[in-house]
Amino acid sequence: MALLSSSPLFAGLLLSYVNQTTTLEPASATPSPESEEWKVLQNAIATLRGEIEKLKGENLELMKELDSSKAFRSHFSSLEALNTTQQDDIKSLRAELTEAKENHDRLTVDYNAEKTALRIRVLDLEVRLDSRPIIE
Repeated sequence: MALLSSSPLFAGLLLSYVNQTTTLEPASATPSPESEEWKVLQNAIATLRGEIEKLKGENLELMKELDSSKAFRSHFSSLEALNTTQQDDIKSLRAELTEAKENHDRLTVDYNAEKTALRIRVLDLEVRLDSRPIIE
């Protein structure tokens, strides 16, 4: 049935043959090789063989395209997996960067606070030194 639907020529020849055989008497056997009907059948067979070869070639091309398509899909799937992995790595690195920036900001605030406290202490010590009587 697939051959009938894929080849209108074959379907037409088969229908023609069926119509011819139904008009013949039921008692008739295989036509003689010299008869016109035999020649028509031989031509139909040759045409069908040519059609089969053509369809085989088309089938081979389709199989190559299918294999190529499968390879492309496989490659695309591996690229998608790689992309997903890289996206996960980027998210992880962004989280680490955010944490490092927060640590940096906290340490900078602590450093500035300590620096300010030390300056105040130095100033306080300087004031104390300046207010001491000089002993000679």
